[in-house]
Amino acid sequence: MSTKINVRSPYYLNLTEPLKPQPLFTCEVANIQQLNIDQQGQISVPNLDFGTVLSITSSDADFANDKFPTESSDTSRIVTVRVSIPAGFSNTDDGYLDCSQTVIQPAFVSGTSCSGGSTTSGSIPSQTLDVGGDSETIDLTSYFIAGSDPIAGYKIYNSRKDLISASVSGDNITIASNNIGGSTNLQVSAFDNGSNTCTATQTISITVNAPSVTFDCNDANLTGGSIAQNGTLKKPTSHAQVGQARTISGDTGSNITNYTANNTGSDRSVTLFFDLTVPAGYSNAGNTIECSDTFIQPAGDPEFTCDLANLTGQNISSKGQVDVGTLQLGTIASYSPLSFSEVTTDTARNVTFTITIPSGYSNSGTIDCVKTLTQPAATPTCGSVNYFLSAPKNNLSDFCDSIYSVKKAVVSFATTIRTSLGSSVCSNNAPFDGGNFYYAVYTNSSLSVGKGTGKFDVWQIDSNGIIQDVIEMDCPADGTANFGQL
Repeated sequence: MSTKINVRSPYYLNLTEPLKPQPLFTCEVANIQQLNIDQQGQISVPNLDFGTVLSITSSDADFANDKFPTESSDTSRIVTVRVSIPAGFSNTDDGYLDCSQTVIQPAFVSGTSCSGGSTTSGSIPSQTLDVGGDSETIDLTSYFIAGSDPIAGYKIYNSRKDLISASVSGDNITIASNNIGGSTNLQVSAFDNGSNTCTATQTISITVNAPSVTFDCNDANLTGGSIAQNGTLKKPTSHAQVGQARTISGDTGSNITNYTANNTGSDRSVTLFFDLTVPAGYSNAGNTIECSDTFIQPAGDPEFTCDLANLTGQNISSKGQVDVGTLQLGTIASYSPLSFSEVTTDTARNVTFTITIPSGYSNSGTIDCVKTLTQPAATPTCGSVNYFLSAPKNNLSDFCDSIYSVKKAVVSFATTIRTSLGSSVCSNNAPFDGGNFYYAVYTNSSLSVGKGTGKFDVWQIDSNGIIQDVIEMDCPADGTANFGQL
């Protein structure tokens, strides 16, 4: 797709071609077709619009050797097809998708579902191959007997194409190993061209040996798998059996089936540890080894908290009236209590602010945030410890653009600057109206604060004269502002 935009001078546009969004790969997109079970319980390999069939399994208790037993009546079966997710989809990194379908297995009734046809003769012996292309050719005429019509050919169902390859030429089947060890069952069915005749199926047990190889995590080749935003875990695949998952290496008692939801607001990397049962064919076959795999868990909306709300400027007057102040995010829906009785000494009060949570967060509705405020005495008791304040500043960084004197005389019961949080400040025997501004504070008026003067302390004082915050400031000569709460 290309887009042409005509723009007359002197306007300039800097545009990039939009990216086409990648669709989600689903079972509907894969579109499994012609998934059938014949009267002998053999499953056909289906056709797909997208992806490749990795395996076919069933949770039915009588599913064994990659097939079902024959049934005397039509039987409903749950068949799960594992499909590889091709490139070009948003969930390609998951590796695979399990798609389950209900398939009817027809009854095996001679003369009804089928009749006559080829039959089996004995059993095809188990085969053992070495890794790396070792092969074995079997003459199938010794194991199938033709019915009234000659055998027309053979069909193969190979559920482990990663382990072996198999092909038929005439009456011979050739089985060859790939580059990994393991075991599987290969299904071979003989058919003829007669009308409504039965097929016959033999199962070949195959082991691929790697006797000099100790199976490790490199051989495991963990692929696919994912952790969804809500913590749903899809285990990776391997030609070894993938068992328990844990968050801590070696902690065998911490098996997990889900991870915690990611409400941090950003994607995060998660490493999990999996137990793998070593497949047949390796020197350590049957042992359990631990292998790690790392997933990128996508982010959901973050959780809204009282820290994000950031309530500021709240105070209580000497009459007991609550000033709701402001907040950074959300809306104050209500607060409780609305007021307090007058007190004769400065008193700590807890006020609960109910905040409406804005959109864009994992939680919704309202959240209660409790803030401790100091209610000053109705008849102020101002104390006698002398301090000196600078002119008020809206922001802490405003102290770092110049040098300021500390001349305003006030008194307080606070015995030290740094232990004064919640204390009252008075001027002319009345609460000092600090307006919730910041003030540099010293115990004498001969010093100055600001750019290049070294460290100094700051009080934030509300309109009732209550010290709401105590901060240590440092304004280096380069004009930066460094500060921390005390």
